[in-house]
Amino acid sequence: MSRHILIVGAHPDDMEIGMGGTAVKLVESQAVLTSLILTDGGRASNPFGWTEREMATVRRTEALRAARMLGVHDVLFCDQPDATEEIDTQAVKRKLIELLVQLQPAEVYTLDEEADRHPAHRLAGQLARESILESGIVPPAGLWAYEVWGPLATWDRLEYIDSVVAKKLLAIAEHQSQVATIPYGEGVLGLNRWRAVFADPKAAAPAGAYAEVFRRVAISP
Repeated sequence: MSRHILIVGAHPDDMEIGMGGTAVKLVESQAVLTSLILTDGGRASNPFGWTEREMATVRRTEALRAARMLGVHDVLFCDQPDATEEIDTQAVKRKLIELLVQLQPAEVYTLDEEADRHPAHRLAGQLARESILESGIVPPAGLWAYEVWGPLATWDRLEYIDSVVAKKLLAIAEHQSQVATIPYGEGVLGLNRWRAVFADPKAAAPAGAYAEVFRRVAISP
């Protein structure tokens, strides 16, 4: 029986930036990954003069290419407007609950509803947690928050990604419309390097070169 993992992001590149390395490791462990993206990303950084619809179309294509790079099995889109206050939260929760029932995931990953500085990211984390509560389908291996816009002050899990960091960077690079103006790959690589070097103040030497960290989210009202 397949071990399913659900990853919930607000934008088409969140998974790749926050947990691209861990995603590859999960695939290598024979897990089947499904990515759910809440918004169409149409109002993102846009130096090209594209319309919102054009940007959303480009970003969908980029998300699919990046997911293939990581080995993600399925990418699903809620196609909500790229503005936090315009997201239909009930529609998103219906989709999330449908997926939870269908997949019965062993683990769920999402953005941090407390520490992330992006309001859409915080909303994604909130909706993931609330959907688990409402569905009654609690992933046995937990609900985990990954970091993008705002490093976590504390974490419960650290994943060394040395062997797969190149794939992570290649997946981020597939989001050409975004890295054209914001060097997300360089930025998160620096964070992943810091995480590994400063992982354990009692260690005689770092256990790895790059790492991603996760906070365990309490599944409660």
